[in-house]
Amino acid sequence: MIYGNTAKKWSILHIINMGTLMSTLDVGIVNVSLPTIAGQFSSSLAQVQWITTTYLLTMVALLPIIGKLSDIWDRRKIYSYGFLVFSIGSLCITLSQGMVGILFSRCIQGVGATMIMANSQAMVRQVFPDHERGRALGINAMVISLGTLSGPAIGGLLLEFVSWPWLFLINVPIGLAAFLLGRSWFPSSMNRGSNIKLDIAGSSLLASAACLLMFAAEVSRREGGFTPAILMAGLSIALFVVLWLYQRRIAHGILDRELFRHRKILLGNISSFLINMAQAASMIPIIFYLQNELGLSTSVTGGLLILNPLLMGMVSPFAGWFRDKYGGFFPITLGALFCAVSMLFVAFFHQISAFAIILHLSFFGIGMGLFHATNNAEIMSSAPESTISLAGSLLALIRYLGQMSGIGLATVLVGSMGLHNEIGTVMNINMRFLFLICFLCCFGVSLIGWFRRKQILMRDKKTNTVNFPIK
Repeated sequence: MIYGNTAKKWSILHIINMGTLMSTLDVGIVNVSLPTIAGQFSSSLAQVQWITTTYLLTMVALLPIIGKLSDIWDRRKIYSYGFLVFSIGSLCITLSQGMVGILFSRCIQGVGATMIMANSQAMVRQVFPDHERGRALGINAMVISLGTLSGPAIGGLLLEFVSWPWLFLINVPIGLAAFLLGRSWFPSSMNRGSNIKLDIAGSSLLASAACLLMFAAEVSRREGGFTPAILMAGLSIALFVVLWLYQRRIAHGILDRELFRHRKILLGNISSFLINMAQAASMIPIIFYLQNELGLSTSVTGGLLILNPLLMGMVSPFAGWFRDKYGGFFPITLGALFCAVSMLFVAFFHQISAFAIILHLSFFGIGMGLFHATNNAEIMSSAPESTISLAGSLLALIRYLGQMSGIGLATVLVGSMGLHNEIGTVMNINMRFLFLICFLCCFGVSLIGWFRRKQILMRDKKTNTVNFPIK
């Protein structure tokens, strides 16, 4: 830990933000390039979609394993070499001569991204003291918003002047620079070697269950049919149950029982799952509704959707500062309430208009900005020093599982939106019901935030944090 060296720890945060910006930019850039790649290799949309899916599946499968390994070995090396692996994967994509090569290279990229993602929150925890952690994660959330906003725009602009391989090639110098700086600047962590057992069976069960859930979401979204998706989702749930039963019988499981005995960690992850599920479930039908039902162009739709990450990026640094000075109860609870209220604009407005959707996106963006950085800081501050990488990787995994569950929920209720014979009253009612469910999820998170208040205030007394005067 380097709590006393102010200049160095903020410089380290800039390197961490380089990795965050690189990964978020890559998602937007890749999505923009998919039609061009499909045309060059004469591939269908379903085939080229695997460029995105393969990357995500690799991360979902490896996050808990890499997180556990990072707590056993020196996380500085794993985190730094993640940039190098990601850069190698990016370079391999530019040299690929077919879809098979691209997909294999995306797996390499996914391994590198997992090494980075499993440790980014842990590095912030390791470098920053608790009273500065919220501010640091708030700045990181602002970078996430910047990458999300600028990725598609930068990708589209570059495609006007260069071929698609250059979109991946720009990752190489950024990744190499972050690798070299990380090796020099990142603090080393204690190597616990072979004293800790690695739960291979539990990791395999978790990876298989998560991958099946993601396959179910992808199949339901792409094909619109329910039978294969429901079968895979059911099998995924069965594997999660088997995993839970198995973890209760072993001492060194991948789902560390000691970690989840901390109520703030358990409730924080449940809250993150529900908020991310509500976000994914509401975002997909909004895109279809704006274009198919309201007849808005793609450019206008994109401009409206920018409201969400823009407001999140503006609010997150303030939420982090507030958490460090007054505690996390207020931004967590108020953020969840903002998210809940945002759902009501669609669920109960007389007409689902563009104005109602603008209100929804604005309120939800503010709520996400208040909630996410603060919730992440509370979870990482509560994790024992020996398991902070595992805590960070599970937090990322919970986020993906929530998003996949949200996609599945949206598919069940409004999965046929966009088909010409599925418009009008029935779809309108289904969409309102979907947003009502999302309201209940977000409101439930605000109630959880109230129950977390006691733990947060107890922590604030220990760290001499000034409590915000709310009764």
